[in-house]
Amino acid sequence: MKLTQISDFKSGRSIQGFFICEEKHLRYTRKGDLYLDLVLSDSTGVIQSKMWDLVNDFQDRFSGGDPVAVKAKVGEFNDSLQLTVTQINLASPEQYGKYGFSADLLIKSVDEPLDELWNRLIKLYKSIKKPLRELVSIIINEYAEKLRTMPASVNHHHQVQGGFLKHLVTTGEMGSDLLRHYPSLNRDLVLAGIILHDIGKVKSINDDLVPSHTNTGKLIGHIVLGRDMVMETAAKLGNIPQDTLIKLEHIILSHQGSPEKGSVTYPKFPEALMVHYIDQLDGRITLMQDAIEKDPNSDWTGYQSVFKSDLYKK
Repeated sequence: MKLTQISDFKSGRSIQGFFICEEKHLRYTRKGDLYLDLVLSDSTGVIQSKMWDLVNDFQDRFSGGDPVAVKAKVGEFNDSLQLTVTQINLASPEQYGKYGFSADLLIKSVDEPLDELWNRLIKLYKSIKKPLRELVSIIINEYAEKLRTMPASVNHHHQVQGGFLKHLVTTGEMGSDLLRHYPSLNRDLVLAGIILHDIGKVKSINDDLVPSHTNTGKLIGHIVLGRDMVMETAAKLGNIPQDTLIKLEHIILSHQGSPEKGSVTYPKFPEALMVHYIDQLDGRITLMQDAIEKDPNSDWTGYQSVFKSDLYKK
């Protein structure tokens, strides 16, 4: 079985391969015929897909979020590649392992080795003075397994395996560099705030192959979940000064900048403002790079709603 990944698709070719079904919609044509409207992805890209024939035979064999085995033909629609699917089934190691099925084919990961990123995160939090270092260490190590592999978001920036860890390391190292220019700021508070600002996502994002928000994440949100995790751990330690703890709590609650963007409040002291802008900078740069990389056009991308413009690719 010769497998083809999305980055190798060419119009007019027939392909077979393993993908994640990111979206699955049962729709009707203008004539009233059923078809499947799909979005498929693997570690190399994403592609819009349609299944026009034998829909009743295949529609119950898989769900959105499942890994799938696909046979299809590559075509074009509106100057972009699109798949016309002829067969699609739920893919499992038991059934398709002998044909080369592996989750590694499906999930894009950060470029850096995860062990290297983890060691850089350890170096960052070990540079924090006690008692905040102890607080950060306990929380990070309690959720180490998930922190090493989870994405930083479901539908925003760093949506790849290891994306959360990459985001923590990048923002932490940025903060460490910037603090040289602002010697009056509390270095320990900034670094602890950076490392813990999104920690609630370990409870708000699930472990599915295509990650989505947990019920708790949808109902409570990662900001309040993270604040509660930090405050509960701090209460058990009992050695963090109250004025330091309330500032750390404020950093978590304000890190998205404003209530309009999801924060509980606005940043109200310099350390909180620094954490907010470093978080925003890394997220926006990554989003822009991803948009440029994935866009099929040559000089300019299509319109990007996040940036309210098309983007220059040269």
